Amino acid sequence: MNLDRRLFLLAKQHPIPFIASVLLGVLGGLMLIGQAALLSRVIDSIFLKNTGLETILKLMLLFALFSMLRALFNWTSESEANRGTLKIKQSLHERLLGKISVAGPAYTGSMQSGKLSVKILKGVESLDPYFSQFVPQLALSLLIPLAIFAVIFSADPQSGFILLATAPLIPVFMILIGKAAKKASAKQWETLSRMSGNFLDVLQGLTTLKLFGRSRERKHSIFETSEAFRHATMKVLKIAFLSSLALELVGTVGTAIIAVSIGLRLLTGSIAFEPALFILLLTPDFYLPLRQLGTKFHAGMEGVSAANDIFKLLEKPEPEKNII
Repeated sequence: MNLDRRLFLLAKQHPIPFIASVLLGVLGGLMLIGQAALLSRVIDSIFLKNTGLETILKLMLLFALFSMLRALFNWTSESEANRGTLKIKQSLHERLLGKISVAGPAYTGSMQSGKLSVKILKGVESLDPYFSQFVPQLALSLLIPLAIFAVIFSADPQSGFILLATAPLIPVFMILIGKAAKKASAKQWETLSRMSGNFLDVLQGLTTLKLFGRSRERKHSIFETSEAFRHATMKVLKIAFLSSLALELVGTVGTAIIAVSIGLRLLTGSIAFEPALFILLLTPDFYLPLRQLGTKFHAGMEGVSAANDIFKLLEKPEPEKNII
């Protein structure tokens, strides 16, 4: 997985929304752990311990409270991430327009207007999934699994060691697949820019093309660039589906190993039912943030490709002013 340092510097310019998003996401993860503990306690109390109805109702009310708090924390976490992303996009729009204004007609006239509009509009908007989804998830995929691992390891060290052995496989797959994803996304963005520039040029010169009878030739060129974009997009989707398959496979295998281990120990009586159910409920959620990171990484890859074009323009040296 390749992380763009320049994009993280943009996030550091507006850190408060992203820090709040991560903290709220962690609180949502803690509510998830509380939900699993309460649910395992309720099931154990009803079916094995014959606990009174009053105690069970209290546990259920507490479970409902944790569920509402978790939903609230997750919603506010997403809202804060979107707020920070909006600030970054506004700042980038202002910087891009200012840079183009300073560069003047000499720069704008040297490139296709379609490509330039893609940079300003589509390019900046493509950064939305990167900042609103991938950046917060990068921190949550570390903090939430660590919290779940600590809880599971304290309840059952054997299950903790299984998690410790299988969890590193997910980042390994992400790094390996991420290299191919970056290359494919860069090709997709390049093709999109070329297609947009070509299409806008054809529209602007449509009257002239009709007068000289050359419209059919341009129609074929639009078809060819559209097909190239379709092939590039399908390649990106294939890599994304392959990544999802690999990450889901690791998570499923890890969960299955723990389930078999706990099942065998339940038969021998070496583990109680309540902690066993608690671990089984939490195990899929240990892998979930890591799998979500892989999904959101692919969602943000277009933004990384667009950022390369955006920073090329922003880092372009300003023209020297002639002094008379």
